[in-house]
Amino acid sequence: MIKHKLFLKWWLMFVCIVIGITLLVINDGIKILWYQDLTKLSFLLLAIFIGMSIWCGFKTWLLSTFIDSDKEDGHIVEKVESLVEVGWFTSDLCLSIGMMGTVIGFIMMLSGLAQVDVSDINTVQGLIKNLGAGMSTSLYSTLTGLVCSSLLKIQYFNLNQAMDQLRK
Repeated sequence: MIKHKLFLKWWLMFVCIVIGITLLVINDGIKILWYQDLTKLSFLLLAIFIGMSIWCGFKTWLLSTFIDSDKEDGHIVEKVESLVEVGWFTSDLCLSIGMMGTVIGFIMMLSGLAQVDVSDINTVQGLIKNLGAGMSTSLYSTLTGLVCSSLLKIQYFNLNQAMDQLRK
């Protein structure tokens, strides 16, 4: 029998995430994100994501150790269950922060429309620059929020499934 099967599922997911982040760094994805997301909300999302992923790993280890010990203590399950709610909340928070970046990007994008003088080419060029900066901020923060939220939900789903099996 494989010990710590629950933790190994989380570990496989975490290793895949680390490989993905490494590939992003190698291909200058982090550098592109730094310059394209003017609000830097994507980096806040990444920090939250990494912290909560490690936290999920710790809770998964605790539950996995409990499962393998064959003890009959419902207290640990209730404790982990109450803490898992924080993980679900954080995954939804990642979506909200990503959407906040979308709105901020649209505001940045549309803020220059009021002062546009179409007869002056310099103001039109400035407007196009604002449109591009706002749109890139909007899209990158949305994408980061969606990816971070989805990957957190997968990790916490794995933990919830194990807790559901313990309750049966």
